[in-house]
Amino acid sequence: MIVFDLEWNSGLYDRVRLDEILQIGAVKLQTPGGPILDSFNAYIRPWIHRRFSPAAAALPDLALSQGSQVDFPAALEDFLAWCGEDRVFASWGNSDLAVLLNNRAYWQLKARLPETFVDIQRAFGRAVGASDNLSLEWCAEYCGVPDIFDPHNALADAVYTACVGRLLTQEELDGAVCPARTPPKPQKTLPRRNQPWQGPFEDLERLLNNRGCRRALCPRCQAVLRVDRWNRGEDGLYYSVFSCPQCGRSYLLQLEVAADKRGKLWANQGVYRATGARREAWQAAAQTQPVMCKDSRRRRRRRRRARPTDA
Repeated sequence: MIVFDLEWNSGLYDRVRLDEILQIGAVKLQTPGGPILDSFNAYIRPWIHRRFSPAAAALPDLALSQGSQVDFPAALEDFLAWCGEDRVFASWGNSDLAVLLNNRAYWQLKARLPETFVDIQRAFGRAVGASDNLSLEWCAEYCGVPDIFDPHNALADAVYTACVGRLLTQEELDGAVCPARTPPKPQKTLPRRNQPWQGPFEDLERLLNNRGCRRALCPRCQAVLRVDRWNRGEDGLYYSVFSCPQCGRSYLLQLEVAADKRGKLWANQGVYRATGARREAWQAAAQTQPVMCKDSRRRRRRRRRARPTDA
């Protein structure tokens, strides 16, 4: 089994929507849950994006990637040569193999990559009866793994992922085998979402001021709130942070805007914790000028009573 991890730059400020890989780190296990036999580490020089996203700028080893002379095609060739015939990949979460596939497609490479992988994050969450989006740092501390390496280093995170995975059974790992996602195709119609789309709206101003689009439901206590501002992100996304006055937790309201074939606008919203890629996208959107909302309710005009005429 190959347990691998990636660090990348999301390219929030460029037209090229690619998570450009800056580092590949991996460890090789003879059997799932077995000891570490070998390790791989490659720092990749950024060639596509000139600016770094907030998360990429905070990477502890960013200077090593900037000083590297290795491009992605060479790094991928070395990585697959190191893997040998082992094509059982595992990672923490479902993003790494998708990012690897997207970078392979961008460079138009024909390297053979696996069609499935083991999502150790999902397997561990199910094993402890928690959600599927637990952080690696929390799980490593929960399992008593010594805090030796700095997080957000691809090789260090691969080591921690392998250590956490050693506590899982083969049955739990087999239940977390997921298909690899290929690069998404352009959407010609409204994409499918769990929540129904709201609309249609004639223009963006009406959409952003709509009370239904501004409605924020607290996932914990089901309190109904409404946001009063939006920050514009990438790919038709708008963000607003709100705090529930009842349970005291903060959440991120994400609003997705899409147009149908007639040019009408539709909105789809969701409430999330501000973690991972969404936190990174929100931090970038927070740099823009916020759009203040106006109350879209129509005020009822009070009828003036006719004064009685003098007899």
